[in-house]
Formats: sequence, structure tokens, C-alpha cells
Amino acid sequence: MRLGVFGGSFDPPHNGHLALCLYARDLLDLDLLIISVSKNPFKAPSDAPDEDRAAMAQLLADEINATGAIAAVSRWELEQPGSSYTVELLRHMKRLYPVAERVFLAGEDSYRQMPRWKSYEDIPALCRIAVFGRPGIEHGGDDSGAPLPQAEFHDFDMPVSATDVRTRIASGIPVLHLVPSPIAEYIADRGIYHDASA
Repeated sequence: MRLGVFGGSFDPPHNGHLALCLYARDLLDLDLLIISVSKNPFKAPSDAPDEDRAAMAQLLADEINATGAIAAVSRWELEQPGSSYTVELLRHMKRLYPVAERVFLAGEDSYRQMPRWKSYEDIPALCRIAVFGRPGIEHGGDDSGAPLPQAEFHDFDMPVSATDVRTRIASGIPVLHLVPSPIAEYIADRGIYHDASA
């Protein structure tokens, strides 16, 4: 079995997340895709409560599964005390799926931050790393020159950010072209982000 692991704050999930998951499913021939909702120690506290982020991640999984049921949401990181760390998530996935071929899906920005992550040097032993980024990405090191872990690279350029989505919602600007419609409806129904700052 080939298992994809895609972690993020999902604050909120957007069309970039959806496109990456669908692309990775077909490109990497994934049998199962775990969408893990994180508590990222490098980001400010989430604008949406954990329960809402998990619910929106499930709506993202539902959108993926509409064209083939492979996606499931993990709340494991949310249930851990304190911040969550990718290396611990991947160790957990190894315990759950010891014989699976595990592939960690990372956007280019996240990949370049890896030298700042807890025990990042242990990650390649736990999974393959598939990086999705702009064509022509340089694969040397991060901004500090620290070496990056070995990875496979796939051209993927869909410039949508959760920060932009939150800012637009707070300003009353429509986001239906940026997020899947069930997630846009959920945000509107719950009144999330309407008082968020950029």
C-alpha cells in the first residue's frame, strides 16, 4: 500500500490544497491519503478553532473522495499536548501502517523550512518526501544554507494562500473561486474569519 501524508493548519483548506491532493493521488498512485490537521509551532494561533479546522479538512477530504475514495482526516496532531511536529506524526503513521510505503507531501515553502523542524534529519528514514513547487525550484538548501533532506520534486504552481483567503473574507470579498464551495458555505454559516486580520 502506498500512503500519502499531507499535514497543514487548514485555516482554511483552499483550492490549492485540493488541487495538490488530486494531483498527488494520480501522480504517486496513492492508495490512501491522510490529511492531518496540525498545530504548527511556526505559525500564530489559528484564526479558526480546532473543531472548525477539522470539520473543514473533512469537507476537503469529501471533495477528494467524490472522484475516488482515498482520503481520510487525522485528528491525532490536534489531540497531542502542545505543538505538533511532523516527525512525530510520521512516527505515528509508521506505527499505524508499518508495511506501507509512506510519502510525505510538502509544498515548496514548507520544504524549505524543514531545517527548522524538530528532528527533521529523521524524516527521510520514515518516508519519501514529495515536494510540489514552482517550476525551476532550486534544490540546494534553505535561506540559511542548511542542507535540505533528499526529496523528489514535482512542478506545481497554484498560488492560493490561506492568509489571502482569510483577509478577503474579513474584508467582505467573495472567495468562492479560492475555496471549494462546501468549505465556503461552512465558513459563511459559522461566521469564521469575518473579524480576522491579515
